[in-house]
Amino acid sequence: MSDFLSAAGFLDGPRNKNQIRADAWRRDERMEELAKLEASHPETFDRMGISARMSLGYYQDDKANAAAHGRDVNKEGK
Repeated sequence: MSDFLSAAGFLDGPRNKNQIRADAWRRDERMEELAKLEASHPETFDRMGISARMSLGYYQDDKANAAAHGRDVNKEGK
């Protein structure tokens, strides 16, 4: 059923989910600090809760997607 719905057209054209994700991405300094911690102290990062590690993973995936769609992910704010 979801394959059928995913293939459905919209009145204003098909949706590009990755572009929508890229447009919605916002830089989060807390996640940037967590990424630095993962790189500099992996043993400490591994002892952190699963929620923080999963959140960082989602954030990094969205950041990579935004960069792939032409967003400047290194500047502050947008």
